[in-house]
Amino acid sequence: MWLVFLVLLQYALCENVMELRMPGVTIPHNDTYYHMQTELTSTIYITGYRPEAHSGVVHHMLLYGCRSVKARDTKVWIGGAACEEEPKILWSWAVDAPEFDMPANVSMEVGNTDIKYLVMELHYKLAQPEDYKDTSGVDILYSTDKTKYQAGIYLFMAEDGSFPPKKKDIHLDLSCNYTSPEMNVFAYRTHAHNYAKLISGYMVHNSTWSVIGSRDPRKAEMFVRMESVLAVKPGDKLYARCEYDTTRANKTIVIGNTHLDEMCNLYLMYYIDSEKINSVESMCTNKQQFTIPQEKAPWYKYYLSNGHTMVFLLVCVLVILVCCPLAYCCKSYFCPRRSYYKRPNDGFEKLFTPDEDDEEDEILYKSYKHSY
Repeated sequence: MWLVFLVLLQYALCENVMELRMPGVTIPHNDTYYHMQTELTSTIYITGYRPEAHSGVVHHMLLYGCRSVKARDTKVWIGGAACEEEPKILWSWAVDAPEFDMPANVSMEVGNTDIKYLVMELHYKLAQPEDYKDTSGVDILYSTDKTKYQAGIYLFMAEDGSFPPKKKDIHLDLSCNYTSPEMNVFAYRTHAHNYAKLISGYMVHNSTWSVIGSRDPRKAEMFVRMESVLAVKPGDKLYARCEYDTTRANKTIVIGNTHLDEMCNLYLMYYIDSEKINSVESMCTNKQQFTIPQEKAPWYKYYLSNGHTMVFLLVCVLVILVCCPLAYCCKSYFCPRRSYYKRPNDGFEKLFTPDEDDEEDEILYKSYKHSY
């Protein structure tokens, strides 16, 4: 009886977990790309990811959903494509990013006719000794119950580009018109290599600009949950900007796949009604420069930036030192102090102007008052 109860309790409390691990692979050279496929025999609904990797060894991980894969003698291979057809990105990781969970009633459906295989891609940055065996991977949390919403990823990715050395401020822009059904963006992730300093995403709806997210890609490359869900509708425009600093570079830097090249990637994670998930476009690769409208800054903002803070403060102090005495002098000249003593019942009010004889004024006032 107690055994049955414990089994039921474990079933109710424990999450379903699928462990994807590299089977102790060697890393023979720098920038080695490994793929590992897993065939799905039933439909499951992914609700979270728990990475098991370290950035000292693994540069990045990607999890793809594939309709079909190339027939191979092994489930693990180096290089090559992940899927026979265009892969569907399900998840990504880099720079020791933490675990990630979906919002309530949101999941990624896999194991259906569109995604029959999971393919995990690991990019190893540096070669390791021959006796090193790597078992990095990810634990996938899932449910067998269908959720109301399905999650997907919309990717900004620069396919090419170059950046001259010794430049502090360079940027690469991506721009696309969104034409798919409305999607609700709830998280974003940035990815680049050595010279990127900021990646930002924007949406324009009815000429109104909104910031999707902005993050330094040198930090942990996690999916950042947004404070509020952003609805992207058909006809909206989506933009991404990657900013670089190549002052440390001695040669032109290009967009490429090695860790010495650069990248410009911005991942948007969204949810949508389950029946519409397959009709959402998944990628923007169109390079097109854009201008972000700037709000009119207050007049003092210029002096508080660009190294003018001290000048601004000195001017403020000088104005105070000059204007306060000047204002006091003007007040004394134009507004002389009047006496409070009035001559009563005279048909008009006559004020004594005090000098240094205030006592005489008081005596006169009392005599006038006594006479009345």
